[in-house]
Amino acid sequence: MTRVYVDVEALSTGAGQRRTTDADAVRSLEYLAEAGHDVLLVTGESLPAALAELSLAVVPAAPPEPEQAAWYLTTDPERCRNRSARLRTVLVGRTPSPAAIHRCDALARDVLAAALEILAAEAMPSA
Repeated sequence: MTRVYVDVEALSTGAGQRRTTDADAVRSLEYLAEAGHDVLLVTGESLPAALAELSLAVVPAAPPEPEQAAWYLTTDPERCRNRSARLRTVLVGRTPSPAAIHRCDALARDVLAAALEILAAEAMPSA
């Protein structure tokens, strides 16, 4: 099935020492996994057990050119750069500056909206 790479930052709320895992974001990834998607978390750090169980694997970065169609949920618009058309990027939780040259394929207010974007795109593919 489709692989979905997710920056761990997209699953968090708060900032700095007050950063916590957002239960709604985790639940949204569970929906994707239940629909048959492979969820891979992107981070260079260790994960809490609940997140580690949710993901198929933990990777240091999303591949710039995946072998098959995939999605990448990120909070950093710079991570949308230099990606092949097979990797659809979704910027979660923010809007890039109007002067941004590199844009993500889609914008989502949170991980739930991003998950719905993925499910809708796969249920109703464009011609």
